[in-house]
Amino acid sequence: MIVTTDTGAAMILLGPGGERVRVRSLARRAMLASDCETFDHLRLSPGAHHVLPGRPDTETVLHVLRGAAVVGRTDDAPDHLASEGDLLLAPRGRELHLEAGPLGAELLCLVLAAPRRKASAGHPRPASRTRP
Repeated sequence: MIVTTDTGAAMILLGPGGERVRVRSLARRAMLASDCETFDHLRLSPGAHHVLPGRPDTETVLHVLRGAAVVGRTDDAPDHLASEGDLLLAPRGRELHLEAGPLGAELLCLVLAAPRRKASAGHPRPASRTRP
């Protein structure tokens, strides 16, 4: 098991208005023998924006530890207000846009390798069961 305890090992991203996003990687794929791609701790200053890029082979789980954030996507889907204790699952390949609330936000972000979809060609579907 890999445990990160060094608080200085974080990346700080600065926005155009001086807002800050602090990203500390708790684990990366090479550290884990699982389907976990990344496990990050995010701290967003009030009003900060951060984009989590989506990939077709991954799914993202967000857990809000403190504060609130608006979670949106690039398509026309409505944004979601996620607050403390909320858990969100982004479907395969979705890019997420985060905007921290007025008090900032602290989140855990887990990116998982999504199971590969199997082609159905050549594989008959099981017969549906009907009750007599």
